Amino acid sequence: MNIFIGTLGTICFLLLAACIVLNMSVALVFVFRKNENKKADYFFALLLFVFSLTCLHHIFILENIYQQRPEWLFVPVYFTLSLGMALFYSVKLRLFPAYRFVPSDIKHFILPVGQFLYFLILFLFTSISFREGLGRKFYSPFYGGLEMAIYIGTFYMYLFAAYRYTRFKISALRKKKESGRPLYEAFVLRRMLRVMLILFWINSAYIVADFAMYELLGLSMHNFRGFTRFGDLSFAAMAGWAGLTGLQLLVRLPYFNSSKIVFSLLKKALKYKGK
Repeated sequence: MNIFIGTLGTICFLLLAACIVLNMSVALVFVFRKNENKKADYFFALLLFVFSLTCLHHIFILENIYQQRPEWLFVPVYFTLSLGMALFYSVKLRLFPAYRFVPSDIKHFILPVGQFLYFLILFLFTSISFREGLGRKFYSPFYGGLEMAIYIGTFYMYLFAAYRYTRFKISALRKKKESGRPLYEAFVLRRMLRVMLILFWINSAYIVADFAMYELLGLSMHNFRGFTRFGDLSFAAMAGWAGLTGLQLLVRLPYFNSSKIVFSLLKKALKYKGK
């Protein structure tokens, strides 16, 4: 594996590798630490694990592993359809630890489990013709154009649903005039979702631009220098932000309301100009 693959490529490799180390380490702490709300810990660990493994998928592409070793194309490290679900439940169970799963929750696991089994089955089957027949096809809900549309749609849906839970929880805690750990975690998760939304805007814009330019104009954006790296960097930013949020939940760093800080600085700047 080459580390030095051009300036931008090397930066992407190092960031993706750092995200894998960070997220895997934090996820293991969530799994093995003693805590009353273990369901929330397990789902946050799941979120970090699937981010890490999908970062590994990006590294394989960056290093041309799939071109050198075609039999590795379906190594089950691609978990785009698990990200939204894991994000949603990691927030919901953290805010509402008393929640109990009901049969209707099964629907949220169909696509993630289906994607994992899809890759696992194709990886275990050695028949080249079988893989080519079911490989990356536009109509595949697990790896192709349709899969990317499902990934974008479900991630936004889960992200907004999780954000509504944080708003409800913060409002309820403030009405009861409660503070402490629950309010702290709600604030941390709200900020995670706000920043994640911005980062996913960037990542989804990359995906849509790539698809639209190729399908409508027949133009492969990957032939343009730096375009593919833009996708790697935007995904690494999402993965790294999730890992850093996990660290903050574990060590309870001081919470800074960035919105109030920005508003305060803007207000001071306007007053200064008014003088």
